[in-house]
Amino acid sequence: MFRVAFGRIVSSQTSRAAAATVGTPFLLSCSQRSCTHTSSRAASTSATEKKSFVQWYESHLQANPVPTKMVSGAFLWGLGDVVAQVVPILAFGDTTNDKSKETDVVATTKSPLLVDYDFARTARAVFFGFAIHAPCSHLHFNFLEWMTVKFGFTGLAIPVFKTIMEQFVYWSWVSNSLYHGAMGAMQGQNLEQIYHRIKDVLWDTQKAQWVFWIPIQLLNFKFVPVRHQLNVVLITSVVWSAMLSMWYPPEAKTKNTENVVTEVVPT
Repeated sequence: MFRVAFGRIVSSQTSRAAAATVGTPFLLSCSQRSCTHTSSRAASTSATEKKSFVQWYESHLQANPVPTKMVSGAFLWGLGDVVAQVVPILAFGDTTNDKSKETDVVATTKSPLLVDYDFARTARAVFFGFAIHAPCSHLHFNFLEWMTVKFGFTGLAIPVFKTIMEQFVYWSWVSNSLYHGAMGAMQGQNLEQIYHRIKDVLWDTQKAQWVFWIPIQLLNFKFVPVRHQLNVVLITSVVWSAMLSMWYPPEAKTKNTENVVTEVVPT
């Protein structure tokens, strides 16, 4: 009787040990799956956070394309003008020939950047990018897209057609005239002065634009969605501003002359 009872106890303990051994891999498997799921969820959350700004911008661009482009235009036009002014000041220093500044205690205690920087000009650029250039460019890029669909262009014919229309037919002439006219008006010039300003600089502006912007726009129209094409132009204009400022440094000025600093004119 004692042996039978002892055998049953040993058998029961052995069965429980075997069950525990069988259950251990199952528990480990569940734990591993839980950890894997948690890691996957964390990676997904991290990816979402990294893309949050892009998703936020895209949602606004699709829901409110014109206001979003106006804000983008204001920021990038302002940045372009900052680059156009800061690069020559930092590279070439104070460009004035006014000897009286040597005895001006206030002027000598300020950096050349603060003395020479034209804040009003940057404000004009921001306003132009926000209120004039961005809304008009939105219409322009969508009009080009509408024409390519209407006339059935495909493949490489699309960027070629758009570039020809933009650079030679209408947009470059309109946008450059609009820029010089708006800048003149914001500086207090009358209609006659604005007309002569446009007449004097338009042709040179066009020639410089064709050299730089035709290759850029061919690539832009080929690879970039329509809703982002204006941003490509404005971002590229920041580089264009720096290049122009380095190639054509500001001329010397006196009390009665205006500081000549290269202004950027995005297409």
